[in-house]
Amino acid sequence: MQLVKAGRDALLKPLQVVSGIVERRQTLPILANVLVRKDGENVSFTATDLEIQIQTAAAIGAGRDAAATTVSARKLVDILRALPEADVALSLAGKKITVQSGRSRFNLQTMAADEFPAVAAAEYSADFELPAGTLKYLLSMVHYAMAAQDIRYYLNGMLLVLDGQTVRAVAT
Repeated sequence: MQLVKAGRDALLKPLQVVSGIVERRQTLPILANVLVRKDGENVSFTATDLEIQIQTAAAIGAGRDAAATTVSARKLVDILRALPEADVALSLAGKKITVQSGRSRFNLQTMAADEFPAVAAAEYSADFELPAGTLKYLLSMVHYAMAAQDIRYYLNGMLLVLDGQTVRAVAT
């Protein structure tokens, strides 16, 4: 079954976005993969490290059917980068995905899509009003403690706590 038929860059761009969080050495082999889900013309790509999940979508699907599988993110991106700018087709047959462009053909092993861990989507919303000067002062009191480029991404930000009429900012 053909999943994708599009230009190399049209396929490479969304894959590069999600493959950024995929690490080479994983405790679970499925975490090195990207989930490719096709529903008609819409194709979505999802990657996770069990803490962060990134998903992108593009209208590059071939056919009207639906399918889902996972494939090694790094290998797929490396293959697409090496290909010349031309149309690329991704086809799924059994437990293999075939990447085809011109005379080039690559077969990659896949894993079942239902084994891919889904991170629960969280939606937060809060409304509050605060004078700009007060907010600036609050942020200036904690911004020095925020990491700039720590690999522990949660240290690169700040916790903003809204509790009734109180607003607290925390950074470490």
